[in-house]
Amino acid sequence: MTRTVYQEAIALRNADRNQTELTKIQQYRIQLKSITDRLRDMAQVSGRTTFTCNELLRECYQLTNTELDTYEGWSAKGGQVRKGQHAYLFWGKRTRSNAGYAYYPVQFLFAREQVAFN
Repeated sequence: MTRTVYQEAIALRNADRNQTELTKIQQYRIQLKSITDRLRDMAQVSGRTTFTCNELLRECYQLTNTELDTYEGWSAKGGQVRKGQHAYLFWGKRTRSNAGYAYYPVQFLFAREQVAFN
C-alpha cells in the first residue's frame, strides 16, 4: 500500500514533533494505526486473505460476539455507559475533509457489557 503525499507529510511532521505536542486524537490515531499494522501483518503471516481492519480489532479486543455502539448510540437506546469504562478504538467510515482529502476517523465504541440499562 503506497502512501499519498499528504500521508507522507503528516508522518514526517509527526516524527519531528514531541509526543506531548500532539493532540489527544492524534495520539489515538497513531496508537490505532500501530495496532492495525501489527494485526494486518500477523493476519497475512497466518494466511488470512480476507479481513478488514475492524474485524481484526474485534478479534484482538475479544469482542466478536458482542454489540458495539458509541456513547451517544447507547444513550439513545436508553443505556448509560458505566463509570470508569474505557472505549475501544476502531476506524470509522471513510470521510472527506473540507480540504478535499479522504481519511478514516477514529471511532470510540463501547461494548454491551460496559453499559447499564435502567
